[in-house]
Amino acid sequence: MRTFLFWLMQLTWGIGLNVIGAIIALGLLAKGSRLKRFGYALYCETGNHWGGVNFGGFFFVQKNANLQLKSHEYGHCFQNLMLGPLMPFLVTIPSAIRYHYRSYKRAKGFALPPYDSFWCEGWATRLGVKYYQE
Repeated sequence: MRTFLFWLMQLTWGIGLNVIGAIIALGLLAKGSRLKRFGYALYCETGNHWGGVNFGGFFFVQKNANLQLKSHEYGHCFQNLMLGPLMPFLVTIPSAIRYHYRSYKRAKGFALPPYDSFWCEGWATRLGVKYYQE
């Protein structure tokens, strides 16, 4: 029942990011990748040394991603349930900009604050830990 409610909300209130996630998932499936389940969400491992990204009930992480990274991306699924159509503007786009800015700063040798110090990233980590049960 909880899985049904998760996906009902994802595919109504949170449909925007899920459309993008489904298109990416289909593309990866066509290339031979495999979708796996993490909690209520679907995810795929692809590429190396890049982290992860979330699109609604779908997330994509680097190969051999650890539990911490998968839990964090799973947390973004719950942010999408709460924020719906505001998610891209409040979390996804700011998070993507920050990710690339941090990559640039790291390449220049700057010390960086913890990843979760940004409000929406820390919130995603807390949600992922709270709602994921092995």
